[in-house]
Amino acid sequence: MTLEPEDLTYRARALAQTHPLTKLAGRYVERAVGEQRTSQPVPEIGIWAGGALIDGYCLRRVEEDDAGLTLGAVETGPPELDRLEEAASRVAAEVRTGAGDYLLGDDVRTVAALDRLVHSQVDRRLEHWRDSVDEKGWAELEEYLTWWVVKGYALRVAEADLGAIGPVAVGGGS
Repeated sequence: MTLEPEDLTYRARALAQTHPLTKLAGRYVERAVGEQRTSQPVPEIGIWAGGALIDGYCLRRVEEDDAGLTLGAVETGPPELDRLEEAASRVAAEVRTGAGDYLLGDDVRTVAALDRLVHSQVDRRLEHWRDSVDEKGWAELEEYLTWWVVKGYALRVAEADLGAIGPVAVGGGS
């Protein structure tokens, strides 16, 4: 089955309400939120980064499911968070510029789903600030949320690239 962008984003947001992260990704999100809470002018903005990260991460998981991929944590010991940060940042930058081949399925579909997640984050996080933020500040906040949604998607890709997740046998066979 090939899901439409609306279905992808709906399922990603639903998955984000569960416990969708591997232990490694959970530690990564905790660290990122902690860093953002102390480096942003309003600590609440760091929490937004975490929500956006998880949404992007879940989008990738939904795409994996749609493609028939079943990936799980690999027991060989996860890579260090710094290596994961480096890989996720690189992948996110490449996804943003269209470089690399990281998107599952149709690129237009994935980009549309990412855009929908970003707009959802903007509506949820920023709309009540609309009258108190100038256009430049608004654009910066939109860019901030965009980066974190894409970085969440890239985080899942980076986990696979670094061998922290891999195919899981389905069906109980040996």
